[in-house]
Amino acid sequence: ALPICGGVAICRDYRSEVSWSTFRAMGVVKSVCCHSDKDDVITGTVQSDSIQAVIDTPGILEGIPSVSGGNTVEERHYQARLVKEQDKKLGLDVDYMAERRVLPIIGITGGIADAWNRANPAKAINVGDSIISVNGITDNLALMLELCRSEEVLDLEICRCLTVDHLVSDIERLIQIKKCGAILVRLSWHDAGVYSAGELQGGCPNAAMRLEGGGEHDFAANVGLPDVALKLLQSISDKYCPLLISHSDLWVLAANISIRIMGGPVIATKFGRRDAETVSEGVVSQEGRLPDGDKGADHLREIFRPKGFDDKEIVALCGAHTVGSCHVERSGFNGVWTENSHTFDNSYFKDLLSKEYKPETTAKGCLQYKNSASKTIMLESDMALLKDQYFKEHVQKYAADQSAFFADFTEAWIKLQKINLAGPLRDVL
Repeated sequence: ALPICGGVAICRDYRSEVSWSTFRAMGVVKSVCCHSDKDDVITGTVQSDSIQAVIDTPGILEGIPSVSGGNTVEERHYQARLVKEQDKKLGLDVDYMAERRVLPIIGITGGIADAWNRANPAKAINVGDSIISVNGITDNLALMLELCRSEEVLDLEICRCLTVDHLVSDIERLIQIKKCGAILVRLSWHDAGVYSAGELQGGCPNAAMRLEGGGEHDFAANVGLPDVALKLLQSISDKYCPLLISHSDLWVLAANISIRIMGGPVIATKFGRRDAETVSEGVVSQEGRLPDGDKGADHLREIFRPKGFDDKEIVALCGAHTVGSCHVERSGFNGVWTENSHTFDNSYFKDLLSKEYKPETTAKGCLQYKNSASKTIMLESDMALLKDQYFKEHVQKYAADQSAFFADFTEAWIKLQKINLAGPLRDVL
């Protein structure tokens, strides 16, 4: 640590490490979003569904857990005035990294800070809180630290429980209580999956879907995401975005944690995505960017090849259908792919090879395939993995070896998470 006048410390830069703290999280998954190109008889628009879990369950938006530190700004934020005294240290250790917007507090070492805490227990400065402004200055850590050195009176605005560990814990609690991991994976997939380098150009994971007024927010393929997934995340995003994390990084992190919790691979999340600020920074149409569930192998290649994915990667990414379900009123399809639709494993591939599926037509007139015993389904795009000999080789491999599936899935998912980004990502937040 580098001591600063008054006792504030700049702790070492953690960029060379795997994490800022015990960065536990980061299981990862990607899902192929499949929709039917049959017009929805109610809305007249193409509806989409992927691994969309429980969004129509009554009360899905009820009972969302509180975030650490309190659900409102008034609960989380407090003011502390520290007046320097001669020969008395300030007594705060903070963690500095230039890319951040806040100064996480990692130590109270006596001095003026400890005296403040004894005199103001309701506004006690705690390890794990983060300084978000110094004498009215925000978003400029170098200047904030200089003020800590030079000013005799420090008016600090501090947010309770604002660290990576608190963020991960809040996301974990949401997923465990609401069983919403699949729709959070779908959110991240749709954010990145619009990218194409073929006839269609552009798109990247930039959270453009959160912006109302057209564009990705209004895509039929994204039905259930702005009004369910984003509302499930709202208390978390209200607290942490953009103080600690961008919305697009949050969506990636939430998806990664979801997969870890559901039993999938643990993969390090990288950070540094920039959020779209206007609708125009997203793509204008979903057509030709996301796969249709009622089409076959040629269509899958037409969608994924311009994104840079080969046959192995396409099949691995399709394996995310091991979780979640289709909802007839949204996609036209109806049912779950696997019997344990909240468990991320290789059941999807095992079922493709071992179960008999017979064609049926849903209430919306969409063709799908159902196993009569388990009531699980497959779509035409799923059955295409068996009908195409090159795809089938990978299905057989993943059905026999879950670790091979996890390894190939992880590689493809990381590739998607950083697709078409302008700059490098970093390992820490």
